[in-house]
Amino acid sequence: MKQLPRILAILFGVLFAVSLFYSLETILTLSGALARAGGGGEPREYHVALFLPATPSMFFDRVVAGATEAAGAQGVAISVHPIDVASPEFPLARHSGIDGVIIYPSYPEERLRPLLEQLDSVGIPVVLIEHGVADEWPWSFVGTNSFDLGRRMGELAAEALPDPVNLALVYSEKSPGVASERELVELGINTTMGRRLAGPVLRKQTGLNPLDAENLTYRILRDEPHVNVLVFTDPADTLAAVQVIIDLNLVGRVQVIGFGMTETIQNYLDQGILAATIVVNPRQIGADSVRVLAGLIREGYSPGYVDTGVQVVRGTR
Repeated sequence: MKQLPRILAILFGVLFAVSLFYSLETILTLSGALARAGGGGEPREYHVALFLPATPSMFFDRVVAGATEAAGAQGVAISVHPIDVASPEFPLARHSGIDGVIIYPSYPEERLRPLLEQLDSVGIPVVLIEHGVADEWPWSFVGTNSFDLGRRMGELAAEALPDPVNLALVYSEKSPGVASERELVELGINTTMGRRLAGPVLRKQTGLNPLDAENLTYRILRDEPHVNVLVFTDPADTLAAVQVIIDLNLVGRVQVIGFGMTETIQNYLDQGILAATIVVNPRQIGADSVRVLAGLIREGYSPGYVDTGVQVVRGTR
């Protein structure tokens, strides 16, 4: 029994040392990434970090492409890091010597807000992209106006069919920005359509598996035969659903409002198979977020809200 306190003290000391080692390693890794971010050209005036979910996504790839291009034009070095509850990089970012951060806030908000406040307290400016935070502090935001996105969906659904409209809205883990703002998206739909909706919006979601949308579309059409408008929030899901509509010979009876633009989506629009598609611009989100952050770093001021817009492309009917 006399040895127990000593054993516990040794154990806690070892745990502290291991924790300290990994914390220092993370800070050094982040600092090293920032040092390399400028590439082999002229030294950059500022170093900024872009924190995105580690989940593979075309959306995030385009955000990175836009941010990287804008960083070069702004004379800013940029590095990309994961933001995940299992990764220590974001909580330790304030110790790494960065000049500013761009964050896709995928953290639980009750854990995110204190970390944002810590960054602010040490003078590191913050720009949030595509998903805001419910907070009294007016964090700079760059992204899509989710209410306007829903409003456009509602307008297109109302155009596609006469009353009544039975609408199914399919979110996707492949487009997490839209899914995270679903309340505002659906508010926009309901505000626009009002009594034209035959009932509440049927909310569904696909995962990262490319076959999810195909299987889900079959299930909706089988189990919810009253649904006559399908609205998607991801390009791959759009293509999979349209193919199901074609296979089941439901073109014209079930209207599809897609998301994004590809050559195949354009062909479906031209053929009148797809009612319309909604296009957001993740590359613009990345570019504008860097420009806003560079303004905050250099002048201490930048636009607090930048709406990157929503484009509607209608099909041929």
